[in-house]
Amino acid sequence: MFSGNNRVLIQKKGNTLVIRIPVRKNIKAMAAVMLAAIPWLLMLWWLVARSQLHHTILWAPKAYLLAIILWFGVGIAGYTFLSWMFFGREKIILADQQMLIEKPLVFYNRRNYYQTNLMSNLRIGKEIYKARENGIWVDRERTILLFDYPGKQVSFGRGTNAEEAEKVLLALARHGTLTPQTFAASHLI
Repeated sequence: MFSGNNRVLIQKKGNTLVIRIPVRKNIKAMAAVMLAAIPWLLMLWWLVARSQLHHTILWAPKAYLLAIILWFGVGIAGYTFLSWMFFGREKIILADQQMLIEKPLVFYNRRNYYQTNLMSNLRIGKEIYKARENGIWVDRERTILLFDYPGKQVSFGRGTNAEEAEKVLLALARHGTLTPQTFAASHLI
């Protein structure tokens, strides 16, 4: 089963429901990082060229090697940001007795497993976060999915708008693994 929305992918594989929510693309930030790659490459070329010269100072080749290594660190940070913006996604897997929420971070996947019988009050909510506009920090609001779990409140689906969040919630309800008591009263099915 595929969602009518092309951004959020909802699939049923046997008795398992798989939902993929890609990261929202920030075109300005992606363009800035791609443009920053030009001077980064020029500086890398300059460092490598300088390291190949004959130096009269004993420690100069080691200093250039250290500079190249540190400069690669800056490049890895830029690459990581771009790869997250292009390929990042959140994955929700609902199986018989548990739900997995997988949020890939830079070099590893953060996986949290939740027993479905301990989940309650599954709903659509709002989250307030800070964003910088014209040099000023302002409060912004975004749609998220929430549920209560013993001792904490779990949020997921940060990249969704209200319509996408509703589709995800309906797909979770239609799957049949979660009982109607798992959902908030406003979304009781």
